[in-house]
Amino acid sequence: MGQLKLFIEENRTESALTDLPGEPEAIEIFRREVALALLHRDQAKYAVIDKAIAQAKEKGVSYVLCKVSDEARKFMKYARAVGAEKYRATAFMRLQPIDQHRVLYGEFALEHQTAELIMLHFMKRFPRYNIMLKFGQEVFIGRDKEIFRRELAAVKIDQPVKKDDFERYWLAFYRSQYIPERRNIKYLKRMIPQKYWRWVTELGEFDLSDRSPA
Repeated sequence: MGQLKLFIEENRTESALTDLPGEPEAIEIFRREVALALLHRDQAKYAVIDKAIAQAKEKGVSYVLCKVSDEARKFMKYARAVGAEKYRATAFMRLQPIDQHRVLYGEFALEHQTAELIMLHFMKRFPRYNIMLKFGQEVFIGRDKEIFRRELAAVKIDQPVKKDDFERYWLAFYRSQYIPERRNIKYLKRMIPQKYWRWVTELGEFDLSDRSPA
């Protein structure tokens, strides 16, 4: 296993983000957006990010953050897609204990290179546990403030134990609030994209999984 860094990109990206014109708060936001855009799956992102940085240096970071140009709009679209995936994964993923070694396990489907961002979120949230997350054919393991990556075939994953107390309490609360007569699938699809339904614990309890959307 090799230790991963959060971002592995060319050194020129960091050096290009020096001497940006604008308010300090806006510059910091722009730098965060660059970090997110770099994690997008589209390999055309580098040319778009380069143009966005050039425009930020010429016209100020607010020019890009306000999406004035076509390049700025595409750049922000990249960043927003990555940020949304990280948010949805951390919001919908349900971690479960799987053995006696204080391991919390979860699964999710990713489109972008957000695995380390998601790992850092859960490692910070559950500092007393080891975190193991499966994304497709890769498994990421967080242990002792380090993140490791393995191929799925090389990792033995035990089945999660029976429902823990938190899940039982949460489902008991959800059942107490659930009103079948107010079931609104159209609204649900707008709030939670259907491709994420399988990861939302309570939807499976009420036959609202992605296998039965109607």
